[in-house]
Amino acid sequence: MKYITSYKDIPGWINDAEHIYEEIVNEAEDGDIVAEIGTLLGQSSCRMASLIKDSSKDIKFFSIDLFWMIEQTFNNISETDHPLSFLNYINSLKELAPNISIMDIVKHGAMHLEVDKYVEYVTCDEKYAHRLFDDNSVKFLWIDGDHKEDTVYNDLVNCWPKIKSNGVIAGDDFAEKEVEASVNRFIKEHDDISEIRLHKDYHKNYFFLRKT
Repeated sequence: MKYITSYKDIPGWINDAEHIYEEIVNEAEDGDIVAEIGTLLGQSSCRMASLIKDSSKDIKFFSIDLFWMIEQTFNNISETDHPLSFLNYINSLKELAPNISIMDIVKHGAMHLEVDKYVEYVTCDEKYAHRLFDDNSVKFLWIDGDHKEDTVYNDLVNCWPKIKSNGVIAGDDFAEKEVEASVNRFIKEHDDISEIRLHKDYHKNYFFLRKT
């Protein structure tokens, strides 16, 4: 198995989170809370954790997923959009440790990069994720879980009260019609958004909403 020297060695779909995470950490202050919905194999969580480590800021980071469903996804990889390299990554770890759990697989990258203390992995259905946080407490939330329209919309509605002033909710795959519909519906219903970025092309495909 290829030795992990950066988050880029971990299979995943980090996409625009790669640069947005850096932007958020640069503007974050000590005591801020950041979170992501959708961990998969830990590529994006290792990116965020590495940025936090390098920043030397006291930032609390939560990576939220239903981790048992990740293994189920890769056991049926022929029916998903994930490349075979994702399954090969899992199998290479299982060859080294046959009884390894999916949580150990997810945490493998963070441990090798020595950033595991900068991320807390939380097993939670995304529809309940907002209950983890107090109102007006979260600096940043990245949504990259279930892309169904009702799910994305409900994530936005449920999590928006948790975002602090000048905080951000952003997410991947704005070009997908369900995501676009959810985000546009949410924007029309809110007048407390101070910055809106909507991109749906090859190089940029994300939404970004900053709270007034």
